[in-house]
Amino acid sequence: MSNKFTFYRQMALGYTLIVGLCIGLITPIAQAEAPTDTLYAASPTSTVVDGLTQEQRAAKIDAFFTLRDNSPLAGEGLTFVKAADTYGIDWKLLPAIATIESNGGKMLCSNPKGANNPFGFGSCKVPFKDFDEAIDTVAKNLGGYNPATEVHYKDKSVSEILEAYNPSSIRPDYQKLVGWAMKKIASTDASVLVATVSTSSQLAIK
Repeated sequence: MSNKFTFYRQMALGYTLIVGLCIGLITPIAQAEAPTDTLYAASPTSTVVDGLTQEQRAAKIDAFFTLRDNSPLAGEGLTFVKAADTYGIDWKLLPAIATIESNGGKMLCSNPKGANNPFGFGSCKVPFKDFDEAIDTVAKNLGGYNPATEVHYKDKSVSEILEAYNPSSIRPDYQKLVGWAMKKIASTDASVLVATVSTSSQLAIK
């Protein structure tokens, strides 16, 4: 009985060892496949939306605008997602609106009074000192945090926000176009941005 007990105990220990080794081999593979980004180090308090941190969402936005012939909004990714999280709107909404309204900031309001306004906000009559201010202000309005406009945007869906922002009676295809841009942003491979920056850095060194 003693020998049989020793035999089974050795088998159990051997099985435990094998399982442990397997787990040790599998875990690094799973971690390697997790989405990472060398340009945007995630902060401990980074908000996760759609399974992505603020930094990962910012990378998608910046990659999207970089691929659009280096849109002037490239580099504003983190500003977009932080504003979206602060005011409770979809993180893809503002960059998508900017894409449709001004081709990503490349065709800004011709009205001098609409300086730095890539969203056509206020019928292109509202100026901003820079893109950061424009992003924060428009996000605040679309999130329903401006008492003067909350009746149009507070607690509304993306579709309702867009209908108030640019009614279908004025532009019937507006929601479809913005929706298209939002899907493009979501599907953008952020690694393109990493590769572009890495290549540029290497060229600069040479």
